[in-house]
Amino acid sequence: MGEASLNEAIQGLIAQLAIFQALLLAVSAVHKSLKWPHSQGVVRQFAGVPRSLAASALLIVIVGELVAAVLSIVPVYRATGALLAALLWTLYLALIVRAIMQGRPNVDCGCSFGPTARPLGWFQVARNTVLAGIAWFIAWAAVGGGVPAQGSQWLGGIAYLALYGALDQVMALQPLRSGEIT
Repeated sequence: MGEASLNEAIQGLIAQLAIFQALLLAVSAVHKSLKWPHSQGVVRQFAGVPRSLAASALLIVIVGELVAAVLSIVPVYRATGALLAALLWTLYLALIVRAIMQGRPNVDCGCSFGPTARPLGWFQVARNTVLAGIAWFIAWAAVGGGVPAQGSQWLGGIAYLALYGALDQVMALQPLRSGEIT
């Protein structure tokens, strides 16, 4: 594979990551909107925002996620969208770490689209670190940071790590039973 076609392939992978990021942000914003009362409670309890400012803070987060999503899809604005996404996920990561350090691992972080009774821990920290890292990577690549030939290998490794994490979470929900096929 020539250098030009390799760079083209890597740029295609970066575009796919940007679309993944945009879809995740958009779904997250819609979820927060549809679960408005619950999301306000998360903003108050998890983020520590006073009740009087919770609705405004939630609206800012939802708009921020939607703007980052739209900008991430448009190649000319991809760096800005990815930077905004990176800042959001870095903020979420900081709030998760703060809750853990404060001894509040059972607080609802609003990190899941479904009901979650799992305490905050390494999975949420790792997930948000990876999401923030991907967003920073997209922003860096979009401003012409240049992706080395190993870029596709790193992106593939990130994909495998995500699949591993997803499988780990699925197995935690319903472990397979020996000899049973459903």
